[in-house]
Amino acid sequence: MATNAVSRIVVTLPVYKDTAFLETAITTLQVHTSKLTGNFRILIAEDGSDSSSVVKKLMEKFDNITYIQHDEKLGRGRALREAWSKVDAETYAYLDVDMAGDLEQLNAYSKLIELQSEFDLVTGSRYLPESITNRPFMRRLASVGYNWLVRMMFGTGVHDHQCGFKSFSRKLVNILAIEAKSDSWFWDTEVIVIAKKLGYRIKEVPIQWTERKGKKTPLKRLVNDMWLHGKGLLTLLFRVQIRGELAKP
Repeated sequence: MATNAVSRIVVTLPVYKDTAFLETAITTLQVHTSKLTGNFRILIAEDGSDSSSVVKKLMEKFDNITYIQHDEKLGRGRALREAWSKVDAETYAYLDVDMAGDLEQLNAYSKLIELQSEFDLVTGSRYLPESITNRPFMRRLASVGYNWLVRMMFGTGVHDHQCGFKSFSRKLVNILAIEAKSDSWFWDTEVIVIAKKLGYRIKEVPIQWTERKGKKTPLKRLVNDMWLHGKGLLTLLFRVQIRGELAKP
C-alpha cells in the first residue's frame, strides 16, 4: 500500500470512454459521501481512454480527487488492482461511472459504506426480491442464468456477482491484490468467489438499477460476454476447486 495519509473511504470510478458521465458522477458522489464521512477520496481509474480535460476542471473544483490514467487498456480487474495499490484506505468502494445504481433508493449507498463495519465485501444486487431493475430483456435473462450457474458451481449464495456497486475492507483488498488474477470484467465474479472460499464476510444489498448505456444489448456483445465469463469460470474452477491454489488468510 502507499504511504499517503489513510482515507476512511476511497470511492473509485472505473472509466473507459465514459467522459460524458464523469461530472455528474463526481458531483453526486461528493454530496452523498460527505453525508457519511468527511474523510474520503474519489479515485478516477481511467483505462484506455483520456478524460483529462474534464478531470482537470473537476480537480480545480474538488481537492479530494485522484486521477490515474492508462493509455493502454488494462481491463477492469487490473486497472482497479493497480489503482488501489497507490492509495491507502480503510474501505475501498467502486461504482460504475454511469451511476446505473441509484445511491438514494433503498439506502443502497449508505449501506454499501456503513456495512463495512460488519462485512469484508458488500455488493449491490439487481436480483434480490427488494431490488428494482430496469435492464434489456436479453441482458437480464443472460445475467440471471449466469449468476445461477456461479452459485451452483461455487456455493457463493450471491444473486448478482457482476454488479458494479461494491465495497471492500482493506484486508480483503490486500488479499485480492495477490489472489485475484483476472484483468477483465470477470474480476467482479472472481473476487466474490475468492472472498467466499477464504471465509471473508459477504453482504448483498438490494439496489435500484437502471441501464444507462442503451435499451438494447447487441447480440455480438452478449456472445463476447458469454465467452469471456465462461472462460473465466472454467479457469477459476480449476484454480479454486481442483487445484486449491488459494492461500489461507
